[in-house]
Amino acid sequence: MLMLGVKNVEYSAFYACFGLSSVEFGRDLETIGESAFDQCNSLRNIKMPNVLRIGLRAFQDCAVTELDLPLGLEVVEGQAFGGCQSLTRVSMPLKGGMIQGGAFVGCNRLVRIDLIGGIHDFVSSLHLEEWRNTMKAEISRINEDLPLINVGEVDKTRVIQEWMQSVLDRAEHYKGEHYALLKEGMTILELAVWGAKIVEAEKERDDNGDDKSTAATSSVSLEENLSEKLKIDNDGDNDGDDEWRFRQQQRGKSLANVVIHNVLPYLMCTKLDHE
Repeated sequence: MLMLGVKNVEYSAFYACFGLSSVEFGRDLETIGESAFDQCNSLRNIKMPNVLRIGLRAFQDCAVTELDLPLGLEVVEGQAFGGCQSLTRVSMPLKGGMIQGGAFVGCNRLVRIDLIGGIHDFVSSLHLEEWRNTMKAEISRINEDLPLINVGEVDKTRVIQEWMQSVLDRAEHYKGEHYALLKEGMTILELAVWGAKIVEAEKERDDNGDDKSTAATSSVSLEENLSEKLKIDNDGDNDGDDEWRFRQQQRGKSLANVVIHNVLPYLMCTKLDHE
């Protein structure tokens, strides 16, 4: 059944339509109301590419086998797919709080979750291979855990919720670590540019005897500014002698490869779906 121009499906609109086998919505769809397709036990194929909210028991006890939830989805309410015993795979975005309690209760054959959206680009942009591997392992973990859950013992919805939050927390942690490394790299690169300016000023002083005084003044000024910049630690104080010595050793190194390899891919990566 095609419903391409429908924006909202109201409460129990197709409740217990036993002969309904497929439904396809267009991009105008925003909400599937409570119990809209509840007890449609022949409904196997569902296409809703732009839905924002799926209500309570919206597809309870349907025969759907695979489910593709769109990137813009905001909420899947309780028991929305409860009792869909043929459901084996779900693809969906990673958003905290999107899956509400019992959304997949009774989906005993559900063994695979595929994440869509920016999370994979985010993982690829991480600086360290160890971080990337850890994130990939955490994302894949759900597909190792779901098949091991004994029917009737644990609601798979709770396992999915806990896993999603774990992935989000770990991503937030590595996001902070990644930003810290990028900030350090950009700081060292900036200091290298300052160092190059000092060398240029000194060369100008040596090559232009007539402007010797001006060039020397420029060089001294640059050196003083660089020294002050190097001495300022992360707290904004001027007592970071160890930091000053370390950064002074680094000032002549070019870190353009750090910017190209890490900064540009990260800027191109869209923000996480849950933000």
